[in-house]
Amino acid sequence: MKEPVGAKNVASASISLGNEVGKIERLTISKSGQEQIRFSIWSQGKMLRRPLTLTEEELVALLQAAIQEGILSRDFIGSLSSIIEI
Repeated sequence: MKEPVGAKNVASASISLGNEVGKIERLTISKSGQEQIRFSIWSQGKMLRRPLTLTEEELVALLQAAIQEGILSRDFIGSLSSIIEI
């Protein structure tokens, strides 16, 4: 599947899900300059037209990969940590 018209993939992080790959991607929308985050599932190099569904363990692994790759900003991580009480 092609990128949306006017969108550019800035960076991505992924995990293997058997025969498929789960991704978190940072996109820049050309028209507005806004950055957006996309969660997607891929097979054979093509984005599938179905939702990305993950176990909690897979979600944690994908978020960890996205943090390590700089997909998720420090502001986002700070906001997330402020709502989590352990």
